[in-house]
Amino acid sequence: MFEPWVGENYGRSSLLGGKRILVVGESHHSEEHPVNSVVPNLTCRVMEHYGSTQARGEWMRTLDNVAWALSGKTRSDLATSLHRGELSVWQSVAFYNYIPVVLTDSARSARPTAMHYQMAVAPFEQVLRDIKPEVLIVCGYSLFPYLVRNHWPTDLAMPWDFSEDFLDVQRDDQKIRCIRMLHPSSSFSHKRWHTVISNAVASFENPVGT
Repeated sequence: MFEPWVGENYGRSSLLGGKRILVVGESHHSEEHPVNSVVPNLTCRVMEHYGSTQARGEWMRTLDNVAWALSGKTRSDLATSLHRGELSVWQSVAFYNYIPVVLTDSARSARPTAMHYQMAVAPFEQVLRDIKPEVLIVCGYSLFPYLVRNHWPTDLAMPWDFSEDFLDVQRDDQKIRCIRMLHPSSSFSHKRWHTVISNAVASFENPVGT
């Protein structure tokens, strides 16, 4: 599995009330590593590279959009120094890609299969146990129903028909709010999604037993 990125201020920042927020992406695409390989530190390496002055690539805009949606700020609002200002937002949350192997070497050449989604169940359950998020921000309308069906199969009879902004699920004695977000690539309004996310988090009561 890929180890999740856990920001140094996870669960104790001023961002969105200090909630433990886990951003869930779909998959890794890599030119460096073979398809279906497992590179445990790849997510953390991607985030560290994202924060560097050498970072380049279209994938950066996707991470930027998430940071702006979380903070409500734009690039010009965020402080810049030797590192990208958007990394300061990511230091307040955790990030994990759901598919636990490198999916493809091109971001547009493959979609996860049923086998990939099945492989993802046990690793994601481990992530939930380890970092105990209060809020999941699920990146992509296509990922959301698979994640709900795999982990909370009785909460939605028809997860592919769900069109609301969020769903509350129960895990042991803890409630988790799952926010269903449009994939943060093209045609993504970070201002609109900041409103959705901030309203969903603000109305969420602290889970029992934390």
